Amino acid sequence: MKSLILIKLGGSLITNKSKKDSLNKKNLNILCADIKKVQDLGYKLIIAHGQGSFAHYPAQKYNTSKGILNKESYKGICEVAGKASWLNRIVTDNLYQLGVNAFSINPSSILVSYKHRLKKIFIDSLEQLLKNNLTPVLYGDQIMDEKTGCTIFSAEKVLNSVARALKNKKYKIKKMIHCTNVGGVFDAKKNIIQEINFKNFNFFKKNIKSSKNIDVTGGMLHKVEQSLEMARNDIESYIINGSIKDNLLKVIEDKKFIGTKIVK
Repeated sequence: MKSLILIKLGGSLITNKSKKDSLNKKNLNILCADIKKVQDLGYKLIIAHGQGSFAHYPAQKYNTSKGILNKESYKGICEVAGKASWLNRIVTDNLYQLGVNAFSINPSSILVSYKHRLKKIFIDSLEQLLKNNLTPVLYGDQIMDEKTGCTIFSAEKVLNSVARALKNKKYKIKKMIHCTNVGGVFDAKKNIIQEINFKNFNFFKKNIKSSKNIDVTGGMLHKVEQSLEMARNDIESYIINGSIKDNLLKVIEDKKFIGTKIVK
């Protein structure tokens, strides 16, 4: 049984989300260094990252998450995809410079949707990367949709699609970890919720806030809901503060970390 760890780098963490096309180099460097440490422990990894201040701006401008709406939508599709791949190149290069054999995968080339839901996924090339000890790096992207023309899949949705496809091929997904710029998921009293599951989700849901900045994919609530989808597939998820050095490593090693665990 093959074992994998999936790591998502939040767009609000690796960019300055309130400023267009602005990278948060400090946080990106911390995360890349932590990922290298995890790799050195012998784990196979799949990385994905959000878009933050890069692709979210044109996505909102052209409303491309809803499909092809008018002639301007075609311009929007290209602009969103271009910004998304630009940030991916930056993330991949940073990982590579630290010794991670990071390999970019364009989600729009392996995913096809129908009415904004995944219809097809072509996973063979990603499997070959894993077999050759390379680390796939995906991202939130503009996806082609057979009904609406286009849609947007968040990095969480991309990772979930990949996880389900690999699980069907007998890969074991050990953990899925969402690195964010906050301490985890907060309750009404601003305390970190230690664990979210199907029993307590409705109680906490009303207090889980969306992003204060531009975010076409739903913010923290979206992360939690996508994590609960993974729980249905027996995959544990964690939403953690990724700006704290070694916090990611602590999750991997089952040590005390700052964040929220999401299970059945």
